[in-house]
Amino acid sequence: MRYLKLISTVIIFVAIPCSAWSQIGFSDFKKIWGPRYQAIPEANAPHPAPHGTGPADRIRHWNQIAINASGLDHTPVAPGENRIFGEQFGPTRASRAMAIIHIAIFDAVSAIDGHFKTYTGLGRAPADTSMECAVAQAACETLDALFPSQKPTFDQELTYELAQIPNSARKTNGISLGHNAASAILSLRANDGSQAAEPRIGIEFITSNEPGKWRQDPISQIPVALGTYWGRVTPFVIQSSHQFRSPAPPALNSAEYAAAYNEAKSLGGDGVITPTLRTAEETQIGIYWAYDGTPSLCAPPRLYNQITMHLADQMGTASDAAELARLLALVNVAMADACISTWESKYYYQFWRPVTGIRESDPGTGPTRRGDGNRATTGDPSFTPLGAPASNLTGPNFTPPFPSYPSGHGAFGGALFQILRKFYGTDNIAFTFVSDEFNGVTRDNAGNVRPLVQRSFSSLSQAEEENGQSRIYLGIHWAFDKTAAIAQGRRVADYVFTNAFLP
Repeated sequence: MRYLKLISTVIIFVAIPCSAWSQIGFSDFKKIWGPRYQAIPEANAPHPAPHGTGPADRIRHWNQIAINASGLDHTPVAPGENRIFGEQFGPTRASRAMAIIHIAIFDAVSAIDGHFKTYTGLGRAPADTSMECAVAQAACETLDALFPSQKPTFDQELTYELAQIPNSARKTNGISLGHNAASAILSLRANDGSQAAEPRIGIEFITSNEPGKWRQDPISQIPVALGTYWGRVTPFVIQSSHQFRSPAPPALNSAEYAAAYNEAKSLGGDGVITPTLRTAEETQIGIYWAYDGTPSLCAPPRLYNQITMHLADQMGTASDAAELARLLALVNVAMADACISTWESKYYYQFWRPVTGIRESDPGTGPTRRGDGNRATTGDPSFTPLGAPASNLTGPNFTPPFPSYPSGHGAFGGALFQILRKFYGTDNIAFTFVSDEFNGVTRDNAGNVRPLVQRSFSSLSQAEEENGQSRIYLGIHWAFDKTAAIAQGRRVADYVFTNAFLP
């Protein structure tokens, strides 16, 4: 069976099983999620045949292989399966992996096409060089390096593709170019600071007891402080991880904090333990954008790559190899640098999540018993957010295991939609999209299959805002997390667009 699962013509993205938030050295699903969670068994979907055989088709093909490899990487290893769990896990490492793969593809294409400068300084290829072979070889070799336990699958796919092309100097040159493109970017990223293990809360990472500081989710008790050291990773394009650091969050005793507090409290409750004013549509929005690392959804970079490919189809970019390679490189590098920048900000400020802030706002609550010191907030010691959906899991919805400010989703979205605006020269792009959270296959944590739901957007900025606001509806972010993150993601995207992948 072929590895690829391609985008359908009705823009329903079929998911594959995956889990979430692992720690280096962990190979057991229970060690990551803890005793409260168990994956719901899910059958793999069939792998449809690829669209076409041209260079742009090969880019689409390997993009889909890459994002699904990330999904499989987050999937608990089945008995007898020869694979390692969590080689590139979570939004941090997944975004880095996607950037590396798409830089290799971009450089391979650009060395032949010549319209854009290569990222690594790779020189021009001979005129008789197969772009199809170069793309496949570059993608496969980077995937082999990033997900080594999946190497047999990637190599099988590469062998199949190369066998369709007659032996010739053109084919040989393409394979050589793809190898050189992959080697160049892998060499550049070999010692970029991404190798540090994820610390465990209370062991390698000690949280502060002070009001306003992030602490472990009391509901899920996920044991890691994910991305603690990600701000030390060398960026791809921006000058440093703190170049675009978000400004400090509002003071706990400020009116801005009180307004955000009351919004999160009124809209973010689960509707069972904690009352909520959230509408049915707002609940749908919260879940629609989630992709919070649960089985069959995986990390947000997968969602944003799906949206990028959908818009590339809609805008006609998907048939132009040079433009498609550049778009995917811009999007994935902007997201990777936005992630580095955002996680630097997250752990610089270590601001608490709503589940902690609302439970500990009153005097006499929290480790210090001081509360938040804001007269305009009223605490709820049992506040239970709707939470990041535990899709395809048994266990409670959860708050992601890293500080609140600024929002990772908001920053990813800010980077994505700003690149799309600059690439296409307009914000006025309407589109309709089906999220894997509502694809008629994914189950909620009670085991119920969610319906197939599509959402429509009148512009990129509307989608960007809804993506950020979705986290408030889940009760896992504050309003200022969203606004700071979107601004930070946009600033990173502007810098990447201005300084990389240029003619």
